[in-house]
Amino acid sequence: MVFRRSMFRKNYPSQAFVSRLVLLCFHLNKRLVMMSMPKLSGESSEPPANSGASQIDEGTTAADVSDAGGENDPSSAGKFTEGEMAIHRIHRQACAAKKQMYVDPSSGYKVFTEYAHLQRGKCCGSACRHCPYGQVNVKDPATKKRFNSLFYV
Repeated sequence: MVFRRSMFRKNYPSQAFVSRLVLLCFHLNKRLVMMSMPKLSGESSEPPANSGASQIDEGTTAADVSDAGGENDPSSAGKFTEGEMAIHRIHRQACAAKKQMYVDPSSGYKVFTEYAHLQRGKCCGSACRHCPYGQVNVKDPATKKRFNSLFYV
C-alpha cells in the first residue's frame, strides 16, 4: 500500500509559508546574535592568560583591567566601585580562610570562591565571577531552545 502525505494531512500553502517564515526568523536571529558579539581586531580566539580575573591593588580603588571591556566612559576605566571592592575584600578573606562559599553582599546569594573551584578541579558552569578556569562550561543563553507552537499544529 502506498501512503501519500496528503492522506494524513492536507497541504496548505499558508502552512508552507509559515514554516518557511519561522525558519527564516530563526536564521536571522542566529545571525544577529553572532553579529552582536564584539570581536576586536587584536583579540585572539584563545582565552586570556589570567582567565578574566582582574587584579585589584591593596587599599586602593585602582585596578588592572586590561582584559575587561567595562564602560564606554574612558575616565572610569581602571576604577572599581565600593561594592566591587567589598566583594573582592570578602572573597579574599574567604579564600584566606579556605572557605568554599561566601555571601555576595550585592545579591545575598552564596557564591563559590576561587578556592572552591580549585578544589573542584573544573568549571561548575554557573558563570561565577571568580572562576579560575575561564568559565568554559557556561552555556550561552542565546542558544537556548525556545518552544515552537507551530511545530505541533
